[in-house]
This record gives sequence, C-alpha cells and structure tokens, in this order.
Amino acid sequence: MLRRRSAANTKFGLLRLPDDVLIIILSYLDLRTQLKLKHLHLRFKRLMPHVWRSYNKSALISLIEMQLSDKDLRFFLESTQQTLSTLRFKMNKRSNFELLTSYSFPNLKDFRFSTHSFTLNDADLPKMLKTFPNLTTFSPHGKFTGKTFEEFVFLEHLTVSYCSKLEVTNLIQILKTRNIKSLKLGIFDFNQISNIKLPWEGIRNLEFLQCYREEMLMWFLPKLEHLTHLKKLFLCGHVSYSDLRQMLLSAKKPTIDMIEVNQFTSLNDETRGLNLTVKILKVSNYGMSACAHISINVKELYMRNSVCVYEWEFDALIQNLKTHETLGLSRCTFGFKEFTFDAEKLAENRTTILNIYVDQNRCRPNIVTYSRYISPHDDVPMIWRVQGEHRLFKLHFEHPKITFNSDPISIYFDSSANDLVG
Repeated sequence: MLRRRSAANTKFGLLRLPDDVLIIILSYLDLRTQLKLKHLHLRFKRLMPHVWRSYNKSALISLIEMQLSDKDLRFFLESTQQTLSTLRFKMNKRSNFELLTSYSFPNLKDFRFSTHSFTLNDADLPKMLKTFPNLTTFSPHGKFTGKTFEEFVFLEHLTVSYCSKLEVTNLIQILKTRNIKSLKLGIFDFNQISNIKLPWEGIRNLEFLQCYREEMLMWFLPKLEHLTHLKKLFLCGHVSYSDLRQMLLSAKKPTIDMIEVNQFTSLNDETRGLNLTVKILKVSNYGMSACAHISINVKELYMRNSVCVYEWEFDALIQNLKTHETLGLSRCTFGFKEFTFDAEKLAENRTTILNIYVDQNRCRPNIVTYSRYISPHDDVPMIWRVQGEHRLFKLHFEHPKITFNSDPISIYFDSSANDLVG
C-alpha cells in the first residue's frame, strides 16, 4: 500500500512540473521506462516525442531483450524518423523489419543491425535503400552477397563480417565506386581471394581496417606503408607467429600510439631489432616472461589475465622498465605470493617517475603443476611491498581505466581517433 502511494505521489509530483523541466527529467530514463510511462498518463505520451527528438539522436533497440510491442515500436519510430541519426537494431522477427522499413529516416547516417529467428538477404536491400537514403555507416547481418551495396551513395564505413554470402566481385565493385574509410572484413579464406587484387583507389583512403590474416597477407600487407591514412588495424580470427612483426615491418612507422596483443606470442622475438617507439603496449592472456626483454621503447605497459610462474621472471620484467613510465597489472596470476619493489634501485638512472599499478592480482599455489583438479578458490591475493622510497617510484593499489578488446592483434597508429565502425 505504501509503495503504491509513494509511486502515485511521485507520478503526480512530476506532472506538476513545467514541460521543459519534465522533458529534461524524462530524457535521463532508458527507452523501456519511457515507453512504460507513456501508458501512465496522456501528458507523458504527449511529451515523449519531444524528449526523443531533443535528446535521442541515437538509439539502441534490442527487441530480443526489450520485447516491445509493435504499437510501442511504431510510436517510437514515428516520433524519431526525422531526427534519428544512429540506430542499433536487434530484430526478433521479420515483422520488426517490415515495420522499420515502412518509414523513411532521411537524417540517419549509421545503421547497424542483427536478426534473430529469421534471415535477411539481397531481396530485402531495396527496402533499406529507400528507408535509409543517406547512410554513411552500414553493418548488415544476413545472407547478403554485397550486390548493390554501392547504391548507398554516401557510404564510407562498411562492415561485411556478418554477410555470410558476400562475394569478392561485389566487394570490388563497392571499393571502385565508394570512398570507403572504414572496412571490417574477416570473412574470406585463402581460396576465395587467391590471385585477386583489390582496387588501389578503393583502399587508399582507409582509416580503419579489420580483417583475417589471409586477407591481410593477400590484400593489405604489401601496401601498409602506402596506406597513409590508416589509424587503426585489427587482425581477427586465427593469427600466427610473426604476424605482428610482419605488419610492423611493412608499416614502417617509427612511432605507434598503441599495440594490443590478446594471444600468446613472444613479443621479444616479434620486436627484436625494430627501431620503434610505442606509447602504450597492452597484453592479455599472456605469459609475462614474453615481455621481460622487449627491445623497443615502451612508455606504458598494461597486462591483464597474464601469468608469471617464477619470482625471478617478474624481477627481470621489472628491471627492464627503462623507458617505461607506467606498468599496470590487473587480474594476473603469480606462482609466488609476495613481491617487494626496491624503490631506489628502480629509480636509478631515471628522469621520469615510474608508476606501477596493481589490482586484483592473485597467487596460485602449485601453479607449475596446475591442473583442472586444483580449484581456483585456492588462490590467495598477492602481497605487494615497497622497500625504501624515491620520488621517481610510486606503487598504486588500483588500476587505471584501461579497456581491452577481443581481437588477437590491434595496432593503433593514431589512438586519438574513435572507432569508425562497429
């Protein structure tokens, strides 16, 4: 009874507010709550389109999770079709697609979608061309061959990773006719692309590229040096030893903003002999010994979900932090339960402060003989100590907010640029 009375008081309290104030408050609610409110009072229903037009230039709608009725979905689409610029749409059934394409979104630039329990194909593309006449970013999901994709006349950012029937000839046609800046592949194997070349005019302006190693080796590796606009390069799927080295050698960049490696390889071998400076190096799911003797200059090193069995291995890594200013260790596993940093020794011959961040790291007893029969519950928190003090050394018991992606290898030639396609 008290809960009902409180909710009623809250509702009527909101309804006493002027329109402009109430619109601002409603804008902070998620879409599902906003749609529920419109059923509670006619004033909410009247104001909600103003909320969406003013504050919802982009929308993420998952009909698989939200279970919106066709009536609510129609109300939202009708209200936003003139103002929406970005739409992420997870469709649950074909009627969702039919409803969506019954409208026109003249200002929508970015459309990325997926389907559940049904599949779209080339026959559905004319409806999308009519519904989204000014798309610049397109990420389709279904049995698309890529045919007529070039009819999106403003297309610049394209993901074809989820087009199961994509044909190389159609990709070539897109690249010949559109100024593609961002391209996500990861769909062709060696047999599909052997002896086929992509048109140089179609890839020369690439700023973002994600692809399989076969696509990289056949199409892009020999041209990396000449892809002068390339800001981000992601290698997905299976990667092999020396792939990172080959890309770094081919790119011929003396400085790189960031490298991220999420698959074990010997970074010592991959970077040996390279005259290279890396601002940020991130490694995950790794053995720390592979980073102990990196010869390139690294400013910041972040390690997550990595393993170090012996204390002497970790000590070698610490002593090699000559050019580093930051070391971050998060959720790593050690074969020893404590470690002491020698502040004065680590500060020797340094001109900049060395910051070491430790967060949620564990010691696993008997890690050398670790098997599935040893429970992770046997892990104990790592103990970190500092001997002495020095103004050029600082130990922090938290971790910087560093995000990791899931691709095996990522190279950011310009990490200040946002991801151009998802």
